[in-house]
Amino acid sequence: MNGEIRLLGTEELPLCRRLEGDRGWSTDEAKWRLMFEAGEVYAVDAPDGDGLAGCVVLTRHGDTLADVGMMLVAERYGRQGLGTRLMEHVLEVAGDRVVELTATRFGRPVYERLGFRPAGSLTITTGPVKGTAWGPAVRPATPDDHAALIGLDAEATGADRGRALTALLATAERTVVTDGGFAVAWNAGPHRVIGPVVAPSEAAARELILAAAHGADRDVRIDLLDAYPGLRPWLAGLGPVEGPAALPTMVHGADRHPGDRGRYVAPILISMG
Repeated sequence: MNGEIRLLGTEELPLCRRLEGDRGWSTDEAKWRLMFEAGEVYAVDAPDGDGLAGCVVLTRHGDTLADVGMMLVAERYGRQGLGTRLMEHVLEVAGDRVVELTATRFGRPVYERLGFRPAGSLTITTGPVKGTAWGPAVRPATPDDHAALIGLDAEATGADRGRALTALLATAERTVVTDGGFAVAWNAGPHRVIGPVVAPSEAAARELILAAAHGADRDVRIDLLDAYPGLRPWLAGLGPVEGPAALPTMVHGADRHPGDRGRYVAPILISMG
């Protein structure tokens, strides 16, 4: 379908939430605000004048990496090529950057046609966490830690994500650090989201997750990547429940995700990497 692809402003956030409601999604406003602040939200207006026909979020991290998420097309405009148009647009904007995303089973065929390759998996895990005592190697972060934290994140992801992390840290409920790792906890609607998490070992990842979950007044959500597979059964033993199936992570412009992903435990958001 035709229609101009335009960049949305924050004041148009309600249009995005209405569009995702059309597809049965429900992303908390706090997550949308972070995507608007750190990324770029592109959309096409509905030809019938009723909201948006489709949208997609691109988050550029420095000059080397970009993440794509929230690729949505209104049901009444499905199967008209709009999803492909939106994806082609953000790939053009991303330029020479490696582009990564987490795919749903509906979106994966579109991404594969555009040259994305499977590179890993992500498991959504939510629920109350029992017993959040942690060891002495983990401590609360201070502003003096922020530069080192951004550096650790860059090593793990292969990109300078300082803009997104600075926006996140400004509203985080809790940020904890250990030697060679950190975790950020922030509240979004019914969940305390734990992410990103970077850890030098599985033992350190466990301590960071426990410290980040401490004091939560709501269920915890952590989207576990492939680093330290033993974390999945360990976390399930504390109460959180895994989603029905792991989601594939995919890359465009490379054979694999950049950086030292063996230390990258959990993303900021599925839609932001």
